[in-house]
Amino acid sequence: MTDKAVFKKINDLFKKEDYFLLTSHLDPDGDSIGSLIGLREFLKSLGKKVVAYNDGNLPDKYKFLVANNQIRFSNQAPEFKPRVAVILECPEIARIGFVQNFINTDMIRVNIDHHPRNKLYGDLNYVDESASAVAEILYDIIKSNGHNISPKIAESFYAAIASDTGRFKFANTSSKCFSTASQLVEAGANPKLISDKIFSTYSAGTIKLLGNLLENLELHDNGNICILKLTLENLNKYGVNVADTEGIIDYSLVISGVKVGILFKEQGPQSVKVGLRSQNSIDISRFARSKGGGGHANAAGFKVNNDLNKTVANTVAEVAAYLNG
Repeated sequence: MTDKAVFKKINDLFKKEDYFLLTSHLDPDGDSIGSLIGLREFLKSLGKKVVAYNDGNLPDKYKFLVANNQIRFSNQAPEFKPRVAVILECPEIARIGFVQNFINTDMIRVNIDHHPRNKLYGDLNYVDESASAVAEILYDIIKSNGHNISPKIAESFYAAIASDTGRFKFANTSSKCFSTASQLVEAGANPKLISDKIFSTYSAGTIKLLGNLLENLELHDNGNICILKLTLENLNKYGVNVADTEGIIDYSLVISGVKVGILFKEQGPQSVKVGLRSQNSIDISRFARSKGGGGHANAAGFKVNNDLNKTVANTVAEVAAYLNG
């Protein structure tokens, strides 16, 4: 089925149905939040009843996009019965967490994603791995039916794309991405305001935490691997919410010669979230999948049920073997 045909089916659904539930993956990032808010705004402009959910926390830097409970982060049932569930940026439905409780077999499931190896769990699926962000796909879907993009939608989608491309510097940045961003600016997005909010507004505690992480970074495998360790003790010491540590992992790749960066986030006594970044030619997602995780070629991750020290030792050894194998 062509893009045009799928876009028509999705737009027909948006036009026909009146009750929508929107969600994205656990622990939302900029693309999740910007895409949810932009799509919510669009559907509301059509007079639809819409509720958006996310399992996790809203990072402070994205609060400028979200107001008045536009995304629910608590297990509070919708006040109406949704007919359509739109699931964004989520390769498998299990990754939406508690929101699964609100999606039943009577609902039409729309799966829109740009991650590789999406499970195609929707009644209607659109997956474009070449897209810089899900917001880029949503922009194309909305525009394909001749709809206008409001300034609020433009702001949300631009924030999503800027976030998922790391200010237009990651490998997923394309000419199509720049073209979409340009059109969003024409529609009302303010690049400086959005960039300042996402990339240049931090609490003093977050900067102090970053300083501690950088001071204690470690190089392994003859400088091929750089690791950062984020402990619960340090989060508490500096008064930082783990949701506000998004992007810190990017510092693991800035040292010359490093091929793979790893951020270990301690979540509990026997729980560690492992984030992975790699240079362009190294597909680190294959390693993440072997550990039960996933992601993109140069940005992936997984979770481990073990203590932090053992997780670090095991993961470093396994990544080194992966690089040298």
